[in-house]
Amino acid sequence: MRIFITLLVLIFSLQSWSKANDIRDFEIEGISIDDSALNIMSNKEIINNTLPYFETKKKYFITAVRNNLKIYDQVEIYLKSNDKKYNIKTIIAGIFINDLDKCLEQKKKVVNDLDKMFSNIEKISGKKKHEADPTGKSIHYIDQYNFNFPNHIRVECTKFSDHMINSGLAQNSLNVVVMTKEINDWISNGYK
Repeated sequence: MRIFITLLVLIFSLQSWSKANDIRDFEIEGISIDDSALNIMSNKEIINNTLPYFETKKKYFITAVRNNLKIYDQVEIYLKSNDKKYNIKTIIAGIFINDLDKCLEQKKKVVNDLDKMFSNIEKISGKKKHEADPTGKSIHYIDQYNFNFPNHIRVECTKFSDHMINSGLAQNSLNVVVMTKEINDWISNGYK
């Protein structure tokens, strides 16, 4: 029941997106691209909630927002390592759903509503391997709306491999992603 109610709230919260011309106009849990993370977290919270996705210092890092969320279980924000203003570069908001069939069913409902809102935006659908899984066994099931690609918004169910789940670095989830060219390029270049 919680998932159904959460998705209804998610769907209604997405309706304001239809009038946006740029992904910076989108807001998830009060968070937008190019906002400062300091608007929602203290400097200490940003550092203490940094996710352990990378063993060495990278050009960007990811921190988690888990408090005061209305819709999502967690929001990940991508930040540039040497940016003291902590301007947000990408947002990934997730609801943890372990069962892939349930996730895909909920994703379909969200995508049906987004199709109506983004009827003039190029959309692609499919599946691909998750970039962060060295085993190649983690899969994204994606519906992606391209806003001047590689800037895009996508809805995805991710089924992670046992390796990724057992490492503590991943959970199966339904995600709404607001991806900028800057972070898309970084990921495409192997996180370098």
